[in-house]
Amino acid sequence: MQCSSLSVFALHPLYLRVEAISANIPEDIKQEIREARVQLDKKDVDYEACMATKLSIAKKIFAREKETILNSKSFQEFFSENQEWLKPYAAFCFLRNFFETSERSQWGRFSEFSKEKLEKLLSKESLHYEVVSFYYYIQFHLHLQLSEAAEYARKKGVVLKGDLPIGVDRNSVDTWVYPNLFRMNTSTGAPPDYFDKNGQNWGFPTYNWEEMSKDNYGWWRARLTQMGKYFTAYRIDHILGFFRIWELPEHAMTGLCGKFRPSIPISQEELESEGLWDFNRLTHPYIGQDLLQREIVKHKTTRLLSKY
Repeated sequence: MQCSSLSVFALHPLYLRVEAISANIPEDIKQEIREARVQLDKKDVDYEACMATKLSIAKKIFAREKETILNSKSFQEFFSENQEWLKPYAAFCFLRNFFETSERSQWGRFSEFSKEKLEKLLSKESLHYEVVSFYYYIQFHLHLQLSEAAEYARKKGVVLKGDLPIGVDRNSVDTWVYPNLFRMNTSTGAPPDYFDKNGQNWGFPTYNWEEMSKDNYGWWRARLTQMGKYFTAYRIDHILGFFRIWELPEHAMTGLCGKFRPSIPISQEELESEGLWDFNRLTHPYIGQDLLQREIVKHKTTRLLSKY
């Protein structure tokens, strides 16, 4: 999916199980996987080395079966359903690696996103198509693997909860494709408090809610729909950001010179006029300690009785 993610729609390649990519992995690549597992299985995770190794192995498997996979019915269905975000994501990954930076101001004519330039770059006739299609391939297998895990969990009665950070990285696919949805000259953070007298500056641009409302918050609805493919519940980190955010000027180093946006308070009467009246239900946990304790006792009793 996480706040510094490249895309709010794509799955992170770090979670790819390379041994599950294909049923026909040759023995030399299987041996490479076994050796890499021994080398990388340490107390502290070397994330960069893991990523590099997984992508290197995946590229070798991709080179052997790309025609079969990319022309398969299952891949074509996946691509058709996800191309709205998948194509910009693949292009972004290619451009980031080509220019050796995710700072798109360094991308020349690709600095500003356009569908015309995107389609030309992603065309099957393009010299870069094989490189670009590798990112399709990785996302396809990540989708299959997470879908399989989610289905297994559901069958076992386990609810998967996905984490959804409120912020979006400044140098991400989303801000490249939809710059109008973000206040790119601002930064998100937290005001000074007991934990930090200087406040916090998270570096993420704030949302342009007025612009988002024009299509009934389509970007947010698409984001939640994507997560709904795998998760039954969401945890929205800093959910208060939907209603009020500590906004800083882009040049700020700390969280001292920010302000809340919006900063106009909403009265109880205004909320009631909009049909919000059960304030206890909205401000107090529905599932409390007493309810959890009763369910635990009931579950233990049921298990105990089932033994007799």
